[in-house]
Amino acid sequence: MRAIKLPARISAEHTLSLQLPADVPPGMAEVIVLYPETRATGKPQSLEEFMHHLQEADIPRRTKEEIDRDLEEERNSWERDDVRDLPR
Repeated sequence: MRAIKLPARISAEHTLSLQLPADVPPGMAEVIVLYPETRATGKPQSLEEFMHHLQEADIPRRTKEEIDRDLEEERNSWERDDVRDLPR
């Protein structure tokens, strides 16, 4: 079996027309149609798409220092028990 890759346009009526090379004999053949997917959710499907989405998104970014400060504030807000009261 021989494979041929051809550009094609799908019409509004969902029909497909192809002009095959002259050396393709008449008869039965199988056709595989590949088309770009449209995502209903708009969610990235791969890590690469996700990273690209992050770069394109208008998301406020924090510095390492800001994150470290927020983590320290959170840690300081935890109720701390005296370690001597913990079971051994």
